Amino acid sequence: MKKALACFVSLSLIAALSACGGSSSGGSSTTAAATTAAETTAAGSSADSAGSSGAAAEYTGETYSITLGHICAETSSLHQACLKFKEYVEAQSGGKITVELHPNAVLGGDEAMLESVALGTLTMVVPSASVMNTYDPSFGILAMPYLFSSTDAAFEAVDGELGTLLNQKLEDANVGLTNLGYNFNGIRNMTNSKREIKTPADLKGLKMRCMSNQMFVTMFDLLGANATPMSWSELYTAMQQGTVDGEENPASLIYESKFYEVQKYISTTEHIYDFCTININSDFYNSMDDQAKAILNEALKDYLVDYQRDLEVSQNEDFLKKLADAGMTVTYLTDEERAAFAELVDPMYDTAAEDYGEDVWNVVKDYRSN
Repeated sequence: MKKALACFVSLSLIAALSACGGSSSGGSSTTAAATTAAETTAAGSSADSAGSSGAAAEYTGETYSITLGHICAETSSLHQACLKFKEYVEAQSGGKITVELHPNAVLGGDEAMLESVALGTLTMVVPSASVMNTYDPSFGILAMPYLFSSTDAAFEAVDGELGTLLNQKLEDANVGLTNLGYNFNGIRNMTNSKREIKTPADLKGLKMRCMSNQMFVTMFDLLGANATPMSWSELYTAMQQGTVDGEENPASLIYESKFYEVQKYISTTEHIYDFCTININSDFYNSMDDQAKAILNEALKDYLVDYQRDLEVSQNEDFLKKLADAGMTVTYLTDEERAAFAELVDPMYDTAAEDYGEDVWNVVKDYRSN
């Protein structure tokens, strides 16, 4: 399987590096110089979190170079967490473990970077968990609408038996990827340029962009919208030109991607508590000495998981307010109003055990009823 991936990714990366640039809004592209400047500034402002020079001097392990990619902007909670991760790892290793960050999809989208990590041409990537079903379909359960009722319930699931089971399935697939944890991509809400969405009937006839994932297509079909699968890099222009009427994403990503320039309405449908996985090349991770691996694991848990989640959750309301200040109409739905959306997508759960594995469904089904 790795040989097959090698052939594909060589071509996909050439295309990605030629055409990438994150969201298609003019304000979110980046250059290497800007990235370096952002990393340097952020690293210098939080030196207290990286440990003492004494701790760093105790490192006697090997030298490693880590490259880490993601699609989010430099101002996102994910990139801020990556900066702290980089700082901690480098400080604790006395500079013998270096981390090079590539934000804003400069190395391509989630799919292309995952393939690069599987092949070892990129060390780490933090992609949406929705694209992990390419490697094992069980990961698709995380993108099911109205599965979790709160962030606490969602975190409990991925930090517990569900996350452990999914990680083991990825390991058993032997595709060159090891998942080290789950950070939070936010609560997904729906936006559009046509009208306020307060009931499922308001979605009727709207062309809603979704990821190239059958689960999202089915969800929008059941809700009465016209599902339009489309890559992230094409989305801004498509909304600007009216190719699609709307999309769904967390408030933070909607704001950072400047979708308020081409979208008028946002509704707090809160249909998915969205996660990113934290993937590393399996051969690289397994080759690390115990001391280096301990530093990596600690930095990952403290910053790419705990710090990032806290930041994303705490900023959700702020980003909704920023979207309102930028001119969007924010419609806050009640629990009862969301229940009408949840009822329409309930048939998706009829085949959940078959689609994602009975073992996975047995672990997660209790969260559905809570």
